Amino acid sequence: MVAAEALQRSSVVKAVESGQIVISILERPGTMLLAHWHDAGIVIVIDAVCSGALPGTCFRFDAGKWAVSGLPASSHGFGVAAALELAHALGDLPSRHLVRGVEIEPSCSGFGLSRAVARVLPAFVREIEAETPQLAKTGLPGMSRAS
Repeated sequence: MVAAEALQRSSVVKAVESGQIVISILERPGTMLLAHWHDAGIVIVIDAVCSGALPGTCFRFDAGKWAVSGLPASSHGFGVAAALELAHALGDLPSRHLVRGVEIEPSCSGFGLSRAVARVLPAFVREIEAETPQLAKTGLPGMSRAS
């Protein structure tokens, strides 16, 4: 949530043509992700990740470069991986999407940021900001631009 809030305030993201990028903050969205990204030009999904990696590890999954079932599990039950799998099965994946995540502490309660996550979050947000103009201009590698 903190990363998405920072991106909503970002002058880089605000400079992108309206409707090209959707940043929504959803508490445990599950299948509601499909409704939120419907008709969006680009979707960047940001979530906490529980994969067993070191806390603070940052992940980037390009559309078309990962198997949906290979995504690490979310800390939110029916999370991003399950929603992407469902969208894929229904043929409702956004044409241009990117999944970004930060590994959380295994014991994370979901309230507040651990030191490891807080330490990497500014760089994590800057990485997303840095690629945002290019994503809006050309889309993700291997994906066609939505008409």
